[in-house]
Amino acid sequence: MYIRTVKNSQGHAYYQVMESYWEDGRSKQRLIMSLGRVGEDGEKNLDSLVKSISKYRDILTVTQLAKEVSVDQTYILGPLLVLEKLFERFGIDEIANRLKTKHPQLELDVRKTLFTMVACRFVKPGSKLKIFEHWKNILYPELIDSELPLHHLYRVLDILSEHKEDIESSLYWKDRDLLSQPTDIVLYDLTTLRFESTKETEDLRRFGFSKEMRTDCTQVVLGLLLDTDGIPLGFEVYPGNTFEGKTLSGIVEKMRKKFQIRRFIFVADRGLFSKNNIDILKQDDGEFIVGCKLWSMTKGNQEEVKSLEKFTWVILEELAIFETKSPEGDRLIITWSKVRAERDAKARADILVKIEKKLLSKKKVTTKELVTNSNYKKYLKSLEGGTPEINMETIELEKSRDGFFGIITNAKDLKASQVVTNYKELWKIEDAFGELKGTLKTRPIFHWTDGRIVGHLVVCFLAYYCEAQITKMLRENGKVLTSPAITTGPIKQRALTVAEAMKELNEVRAVPVKIRGNTIWCRTDIAGNAAKIFQTLGLKIPSKVLKTESIPADMK
Repeated sequence: MYIRTVKNSQGHAYYQVMESYWEDGRSKQRLIMSLGRVGEDGEKNLDSLVKSISKYRDILTVTQLAKEVSVDQTYILGPLLVLEKLFERFGIDEIANRLKTKHPQLELDVRKTLFTMVACRFVKPGSKLKIFEHWKNILYPELIDSELPLHHLYRVLDILSEHKEDIESSLYWKDRDLLSQPTDIVLYDLTTLRFESTKETEDLRRFGFSKEMRTDCTQVVLGLLLDTDGIPLGFEVYPGNTFEGKTLSGIVEKMRKKFQIRRFIFVADRGLFSKNNIDILKQDDGEFIVGCKLWSMTKGNQEEVKSLEKFTWVILEELAIFETKSPEGDRLIITWSKVRAERDAKARADILVKIEKKLLSKKKVTTKELVTNSNYKKYLKSLEGGTPEINMETIELEKSRDGFFGIITNAKDLKASQVVTNYKELWKIEDAFGELKGTLKTRPIFHWTDGRIVGHLVVCFLAYYCEAQITKMLRENGKVLTSPAITTGPIKQRALTVAEAMKELNEVRAVPVKIRGNTIWCRTDIAGNAAKIFQTLGLKIPSKVLKTESIPADMK
């Protein structure tokens, strides 16, 4: 690099910084920068030259440095930092390390393998093969096992399946003790999880009644237990052809044995209501709050529970409540809600519109074409021969039932309003199923053996356990909010969902900068909602430089 003087057509001289380089075996020159006009005063001109060079010094330094810097890719960091904290806080690290000690012959890192699988449920849920082939390569390698062999993933599934009960019990008893336990309200419901396969194998993969209305896939039945904070306590897996009412057998005994609960009140929807199930729940002094099928009772009992004169108004003309005895002698609590009555009326009106549209069509409607849904059948008559027509008597009967709902319980010390409130908490378990199937993509399941199926569900259970804990903290804190919704009314904001939080945290990246024989791992900025999430979860924002490491000589 050298300085030369050039003149323009007017005879004015200028300084230029030039660089020599070789190309095609010949020496060539190129202009780096112009330093300005040459003056008559040599000393003054020298000062001007120094200033000009100083002005461009930083540009020259950066230009030279840029030739030595290399950034190949970025790695996902934000969600891993959050999950690392949760693994430590809620004892999952302890559980994983204990599992390792129980299988000392295994030459694998149970904790890092489990952490990698759980992290991938949040980052990009998929099969274990996808984790091995792709996703482990885009997560910050310091927090996972980036050299993880595929068979280690499957082997850890076997371990998780073997120790499922111990894992659930350990999570439950983290920071608890027997003397401080209040009455435990346990929410219970079932759903189905499909396989993309028609082959039935071993005990669990079976065809059965699908919640997704799929008849072309095998499935398993998942029974999930939650507390009223929405935190999962445990789960049970049943063959895909299991009728949901038969899943309660032994559930009371399992709960008492696994969690050593002195008293729990079992809450389930009316799909599990039957005399046999009630008897099962009563065993060993089990208590329950279960939805009741009101209109399966005798006509006399039905008329009694429809008499609003006997009800007590909680909110005048909006919500009323009445308590009586069920035919079996348990407490029967009936509520009437204006909101539910309007919802029932609208659902019926929508069905009748569809029926009338078919009946009024010019094309002759057969019974088979008309009754495509079991909900239609009760509103029609003359289905067996003759011309189908709307059954007005049924419609009037249904109108008289709008807004009523029944709950049966044997819990003697709870007020009727408390029973209703606890029953309404079942929305949390429906929300849990939505997250397990949606955000965490628990299904379709790609495993063949029962042990691997259960192991996969343990991974998804742990992922949802972490999600539920984050949800609870975000709701309690209330500082991490969505952007204001676009609305003509008042500005509305709500607590960030975990899916939204993880999307923001995904933008927090680890960047390996290779420079002068070293790799400097830096993180991107943590600001906005991402910073608030760290604060809410009690996480310390890490240093801008995560670590520095030397590049081996054979890799330079």
